[in-house]
Amino acid sequence: MKLKYALILAIFAILNLSAQGNRFTYEYQFRIDSTKTDSLKKEFVNLDIFPTKSYFYGQAKFASDSITNNSIIEQRKSTPNSLSYSSTTEDWNTSYLIEKSYPSFKTNWFTNIEQTNMVVEETPVIKWQILPETKKIESYNCQKATANFGGRIWEAWFSKDLPFPDGPYKFHGLPGLIVKLEDKTKSHQFLLKGNKKLKAEDHSWDYILALQKEAKHEFEGVKVNPAQYKKLFMTYKNDPAKDIKLDLANPNHSMTVTTGEGKKLTNNAEIIKFFEELSARKYKSNNNQLELNLHRK
Repeated sequence: MKLKYALILAIFAILNLSAQGNRFTYEYQFRIDSTKTDSLKKEFVNLDIFPTKSYFYGQAKFASDSITNNSIIEQRKSTPNSLSYSSTTEDWNTSYLIEKSYPSFKTNWFTNIEQTNMVVEETPVIKWQILPETKKIESYNCQKATANFGGRIWEAWFSKDLPFPDGPYKFHGLPGLIVKLEDKTKSHQFLLKGNKKLKAEDHSWDYILALQKEAKHEFEGVKVNPAQYKKLFMTYKNDPAKDIKLDLANPNHSMTVTTGEGKKLTNNAEIIKFFEELSARKYKSNNNQLELNLHRK
């Protein structure tokens, strides 16, 4: 069932009445390893909606980047030629940022594969089938819709009580905000848990990106389309130590790696073998990405 163009215009007319943003917080549950039923993880993600665009990102990632970028800027002021910072990725899994522009829903997916930062540019078309079934979810009156996207079959529940044709991740195009979303295997599930009006002190990703630009002078991301992203992902999957090999090939670079057991590796061949085995295990267990068609042959 296709949305009427007039309906879309009406919804965006409502959005543009105010420049104030809205933050919708979802609980995101996902299974990293499709072969292990106990690999289900959970974190909170935000969808910040403004009159001309929206941002989707992980809460923990947002907090981590806020601290890191503020630290970088302060260091640049005091010691311009020397920077030092530390960060951990163990506390969050949604490490990417998705920016959607209205009303075209052109999408910029800020992500990375190993040491390569990328901006994946696309305008995804999601063909929804809106069904008559309704029910109340998290106090919202919702209606059911289904679609095929990213190599998965999805079931969405949207609410016209929230007049935003948007949703978590890249999902959009329904006559109301997506309140609940899950794929057929229940490997990826989103549930709206809260929302609020954004105030000046509630920094959005505009603020984070501005800090990154100030700290690094520009975002060093390669612009690619989905097909190019997939090709690069498969290249790294087949040669997971690619970046390490390039670093060690530089005669001016030296490296010492301390393993989890405390062993120090300085020999290039041992270091490459260590990272090949480490990355191979990571790619093997992290096999259940949301968009399967971008991460499998």
